[in-house]
Amino acid sequence: MSSARDLFSLPAGPADLCFDKNEFMKKTFSVDEFLHENRNAGSLENIRDDLGLYLKVLRSAMIELINQDYADFVDLSANLIGLDQQIGEIDAPLQKLKQEMLTVKGALEGTMKDISDCLEQKKALRAYKKSLQSLAKVQAALVKLKSLLKPVDEKQDEINPTLLERAALESIQLQFNLKYCSEFLDEEQKQSADHWKGSLLTQLKTYFLNMLEKKDLDGLERCLRIYCTLDECHIAEEVFKTEIVTPYMSRVVSESSLQNSPQGLTGIYNQILDFISLNMKSLLSLTKKNGKVKGYKFVINSFWTEVERRMETNMSSIFAPGNPDSFYSKYKCTLEFLERIELILEDPVEINCFKTHSQYKSFQVRWNLPVYFQIRFQEIGSNLEKACTREIDAVKFSTQQISVSQFNLLQFSIVLTCISNCWQDGIYLPQLFHRFLKLTLQLLSRTMTWIDNVVALNPIAPQDSGQEQSLRLKLLATLFSDITNLSKKIPQIVSLILDKSPTNLELASPQLDELFFDNRSALTTKLNRLQTLIVQELVQNSAPYIKQVSDIPRLYRKTNRDVPRRCCQYMEQLIQPSRSFRENYSSLVGDERLKDFLANVYGSLTTSYYNAVEEVLMSVQKTEESLRRLKSLRDRNFTTAAASSNSTTAMTDDDKIRLQLQVDVIYYVQEIERIGLARGEIEKLNELERLVEEATKIRIGSGSQSIAQS
Repeated sequence: MSSARDLFSLPAGPADLCFDKNEFMKKTFSVDEFLHENRNAGSLENIRDDLGLYLKVLRSAMIELINQDYADFVDLSANLIGLDQQIGEIDAPLQKLKQEMLTVKGALEGTMKDISDCLEQKKALRAYKKSLQSLAKVQAALVKLKSLLKPVDEKQDEINPTLLERAALESIQLQFNLKYCSEFLDEEQKQSADHWKGSLLTQLKTYFLNMLEKKDLDGLERCLRIYCTLDECHIAEEVFKTEIVTPYMSRVVSESSLQNSPQGLTGIYNQILDFISLNMKSLLSLTKKNGKVKGYKFVINSFWTEVERRMETNMSSIFAPGNPDSFYSKYKCTLEFLERIELILEDPVEINCFKTHSQYKSFQVRWNLPVYFQIRFQEIGSNLEKACTREIDAVKFSTQQISVSQFNLLQFSIVLTCISNCWQDGIYLPQLFHRFLKLTLQLLSRTMTWIDNVVALNPIAPQDSGQEQSLRLKLLATLFSDITNLSKKIPQIVSLILDKSPTNLELASPQLDELFFDNRSALTTKLNRLQTLIVQELVQNSAPYIKQVSDIPRLYRKTNRDVPRRCCQYMEQLIQPSRSFRENYSSLVGDERLKDFLANVYGSLTTSYYNAVEEVLMSVQKTEESLRRLKSLRDRNFTTAAASSNSTTAMTDDDKIRLQLQVDVIYYVQEIERIGLARGEIEKLNELERLVEEATKIRIGSGSQSIAQS
């Protein structure tokens, strides 16, 4: 914006203009915006007049500018006179120069094309010459091969390895030159080249087999080197496979051999591995990692390929997973067999080639591990499923002795047995680690579902309601104990799985703990749920006796009963369910949990008990006040008043009611403290004590405690 203003500065206008002249230089100038900004400067008529004045100023400035530069305009027009004629004079020479350059360019292109054609002809001649030279070398090589191999054809028993080496070199030269003169060869020459190469390989095969039979390491080494020279190592491997491995394996690997072997499949594998020590010792000593000859893989390409093919075709019965125990033993035996082959290979590179070989993968696939696992899944899972669908016998359960250290319900023992079976020898395979881990989690999950069903459906339902409540409470306590024991077993299960995990998996304990986190949380939730249910059962068994608090006034009104010194019978009945639970099941739930149970039970009971006592005291107070008002209305004389004052010194029926409530509360508090609970742990307990104290105007001391104890 600043540069534009410098180039095109506007002339100054009158000082009393109602707008800023620089606004016209803005790139974003807008008429609407201009009028909007200057609407307060004056009326539209004033803006119009000021714009007219400034327009006159601009016109004057434009005329002055033209007058200043008029001389330059005139000079420019004078200098342009005759410019067209000058341009025309220059055009003709330039056109001529252009034509000459095009002519030179054409000549150069023609010359370059002639040179390129000559170079191509020279290149073709050179290739033709090279082909003729190669053809001559091919002919010479054929003649030399004929002279080297012909004596051997006549005397097969005398194979000279030196001649074979020379023939191999000539054969390499022959194959090399054949590539450059194939278009000049006739059919007879091609057949001759193939014939002599085949003759060389035939004699080399004979020599190779002779050296293997004689176990001549030096001769065998020379033979293998000749094969390497010819780049035909695979032919040596195929010869060994066809002539040596196949006859042996056809006798050893068969269904009849498997049936007649005293050691079964293990015996067959031992015979197969014996072949290596009997027939491949010399080859392996030469071709191993530190051997003298490189490039051979006799164990993989000759031995293993034939063994695997024979096992798939002649011993297919070993792959049948119908009998899981038999399948397991055969598969474990096979894994040991493969590991022994890997020990023979030694070199990690060769071991990797062995494991990535197509026939190795095919052999592994033939072992139908998913079907084997499915059979084991049905065996293990069905045991737990049968136990979970079995109803709990009320008679047996009622007479069953409860154990703290062991599972009391059959289902928990079975799930632990099933989990142990998943990882025991004879069932677990490292190749199925993830499946057995999932099965373990499924077994725990099925147990959780069974627990929920047992708690919800209450499978024990005898006719007697009292016995039903007792058995229900026993079932809940037993479930609580067994779930606690099962949760303690989970770290052992995690440790077992870690021990059984494959070494290549590198599984850490925190990872397994995370997998079992949901099960641990579910077990904790189940324990809390059972605690709530047990508390509810105990409260339901005790709560009805709290209603008997309202019967206390009827015991003392107009009955002339003695001053209360013992708690009422309902108090024993109120406390008895919790006392029985503590005596019978404290070892099952544990001391800490038992205190939590009883704290919740007495917390709920105390609240109800407080309300009942408060209601009775309020009723007694209202009755007492009503009687007092009634007496005051009937008799207002001094004698009656004196008699009344004298009578208040004796303990009334209402006082006996209040004292009985206090004796009951004292006994109730003593029972809570006898359990080991503090008064502050029980909601409303302190309020209950204060309530009866204020009602009786007697502090709970040694005297009242002795009354309660008596």
